[in-house]
Amino acid sequence: MEQDLGPATRQDIRRLQDFIAEELARNTRALTAEVQVIGTRTARLEERAEAFADTCNTLAHHAETLATRVETLEEALEDLSNRSRRNNIRLRGLPESVAPDALDATLTGIMKKLLPALPPARYLIDRIHRTLGARKGQNAPPRDVVARLHYYSTREALLRTARDQQVEYEDGQLLFFQDLAPSTLAKRREWRVVTELLRSHNVRYSWGFPFRILVHKDGRTYSCTHLYRAQDFLHQLGLEVPEAIAQLTPPSSLPRLSRDWSPAGD
Repeated sequence: MEQDLGPATRQDIRRLQDFIAEELARNTRALTAEVQVIGTRTARLEERAEAFADTCNTLAHHAETLATRVETLEEALEDLSNRSRRNNIRLRGLPESVAPDALDATLTGIMKKLLPALPPARYLIDRIHRTLGARKGQNAPPRDVVARLHYYSTREALLRTARDQQVEYEDGQLLFFQDLAPSTLAKRREWRVVTELLRSHNVRYSWGFPFRILVHKDGRTYSCTHLYRAQDFLHQLGLEVPEAIAQLTPPSSLPRLSRDWSPAGD
């Protein structure tokens, strides 16, 4: 027989209300506990993320400081290398047929022709040799000759004279250059677009040490040390800035981590 269900009494409704309230309270307590656990974990994660950001920013600062110091040391080393080569000349075009033990006498003879007014003692050569490394094949150009002259004034006079007249040896042209550190030569090649622009406008320039380019104009001296600063340098000289220079930007600093969160509970 089916049980005859009558209408719910007030007591039944109260028991149902108590049951629902108890279930809601139990579930609320469970959810509250879970939220508290999640909040605690989130707070710890935020603290760790904050410490991580601070550590990364500190490391970025140290890295930039070290990069600046390394650049300073490299510039000092480059300057020392160039100073040690101050009395050197680099001779290009001297045939390989000139034996190593004949290099001294050969260069001395060339200097006597170019600088006949110098006293004999001023032709003194401290050391002379060809550049290191084997020659690249029989048809390759002869290796350069590097010589250290005892007197700096002789070296300057030789470079100045060779710049103004053509020098030949056995029907071949000889070229005289400063002997510079490889890093300095690489930097000068990077500045070629600027130096070609200066020459096209008949603007005389020179190189300074530590590395910089110098221009004397209208009683003033203009200098620039880095290629990305050449735009302002050319503006000061009243010259149009090439597109290749206008696109250069200063080295960017390392990125820093920011705090894009708020502590738990805020």
